[in-house]
Amino acid sequence: MAKHLAGIIPLANFDDTFKLPYDSFMLPIQNDFTLIQKSVFECAMAGCSTIWIVANDDMTPLIRHRLGEWVQDPVWIGRSMDPYPSQTRKRIPIYYVPVRAKDIGKRDCLAWSVLHGAVTAFEVSARLSKWIIPKRNYVAFPYGIYDPEILREHRKNISLDKPFMLSYNI
Repeated sequence: MAKHLAGIIPLANFDDTFKLPYDSFMLPIQNDFTLIQKSVFECAMAGCSTIWIVANDDMTPLIRHRLGEWVQDPVWIGRSMDPYPSQTRKRIPIYYVPVRAKDIGKRDCLAWSVLHGAVTAFEVSARLSKWIIPKRNYVAFPYGIYDPEILREHRKNISLDKPFMLSYNI
């Protein structure tokens, strides 16, 4: 089983057709719940140890203000048999990865953001310790809407060393 699953959320330079004053990943899908929050929740439900958000520098302060620096693992929140549940909750750190200046206007699309996020997660983790290098990556696109809680039952399979994919009606 993989020890470190890194969640990658690509946001950089999405081709926005709504022409809103803010990017479309800030659209609400519920009361006080946006698309970017859904993606962070999706990564947490999938069992990610870290979450890496790849975004343009101009949007990072707004995203950081909305999300913060960490999220609690939803699986560890509702443990009813734990005598001290507030002490055993698990925090998942959120890291914000800017698009490199030389890539702006050339290689700043969703696909490149996924690759850049995965490479950055690997490089930063490798500099800290060989024990925290991500073994797998989980990519959460904020532009698809489904219930992330379905990932709870597949959490262990997502972290395994063999390839895994979820699909619907194929």
